Amino acid sequence: MSDNHPPAQQLITLLAATVRALGSVIPANCEIVLHDLRNPTFSIAEIVNPQVTGRKKGDSVLAGMRTDRAFINAMEQKNEAVSLLLDYQTLTGDGKPLRSSTALYRDADGKPFAALCINVDNSGIDAAVSLLQSLTAGKTDAPAANRAESATEAMPDNIEDLMQEIINSTPALSDASRRADVKRARRLAVEHMQQKGIFLIKGGVEKAAAALGVTRYTIYNYLDALKGDKEHQ
Repeated sequence: MSDNHPPAQQLITLLAATVRALGSVIPANCEIVLHDLRNPTFSIAEIVNPQVTGRKKGDSVLAGMRTDRAFINAMEQKNEAVSLLLDYQTLTGDGKPLRSSTALYRDADGKPFAALCINVDNSGIDAAVSLLQSLTAGKTDAPAANRAESATEAMPDNIEDLMQEIINSTPALSDASRRADVKRARRLAVEHMQQKGIFLIKGGVEKAAAALGVTRYTIYNYLDALKGDKEHQ
């Protein structure tokens, strides 16, 4: 290898630290995995949010996703030091679709030695939409056709409307006589937004912060507190 190229192990160590840093801020539906292709039997050198694909550190590259043709094609190329494969679809072992992007790294001889893969599972957003539809479906004793029509009328037009409905249904936020409870009510509103999948949507944190009149860091603090509450239950 040329002296102008850092050793492969050094680059893998740097990439592993990058994976851990990114993993501290990305949502739970986004997996980042670093493969050491020099050792395909135990290729996963680092991984965050492994629940997305059910893999773990030390697993083989052969335990990867199905139909990852872009990755296979990139492995066969030798003319690029780094190959980028952006926003393509793969499937998990059980057939769940993911949005994926991959960066493939080669040494001075053109041999792949590392791959950094990002896999996003958006099924939670679909589940959140289904939940919202069920929550706004109207009276259960109405005829099916009427329930469907009611659901269409009751569905918020956008995320801002949905958040405003949550805020309006949180007493301390809609009742000026209970200003002392506003902080607790904001946290409760954030919890409801989380349950409805708002924070799985791009820009959800910023929109929630604007709706509640706080900074996005305050929203992150509320989410951290809610996560801590669940861990201690």
